[in-house]
Amino acid sequence: MDRHEPHPGEEAPGLNEAFLTHALTPQNLGVLPNPDGFAAPQGTCGDHLELYLRISDGKINEARFLTDGCLHTVACGSALTCLIKGLPLEQAAQVGAAQIESELGGLPKDHRHCAALAAATLKAALRGYFRKRRDPWKELYRRG
Repeated sequence: MDRHEPHPGEEAPGLNEAFLTHALTPQNLGVLPNPDGFAAPQGTCGDHLELYLRISDGKINEARFLTDGCLHTVACGSALTCLIKGLPLEQAAQVGAAQIESELGGLPKDHRHCAALAAATLKAALRGYFRKRRDPWKELYRRG
């Protein structure tokens, strides 16, 4: 038996209840106006994932996402926002692809890049937040 095939009685990665819940009824989907942190990188597959963060007192109080990606990217965005809401920034910065994948009960090997995209988007949004805090005046002059 291939190590990625489920054992009898187990569900295949990405076909379990946790994955289907996040994929079909995503949490925290949408735009957050005037976010404190934002990023919208493109994944290796061409999907984009936008992440909006509202931060106060060193914690992520609100997180929302949008994507033009596949169902796996939707599930990863939903899982990510659920994992990071309420976390101190130091803890949120430690959330990686493995934790996102675990929240979903696993992902098929050919869709693990979706969790990596979600984790990279979080890191980029946090960098954006710290850059904005360090030099808030630059936001006023950003070309866009």
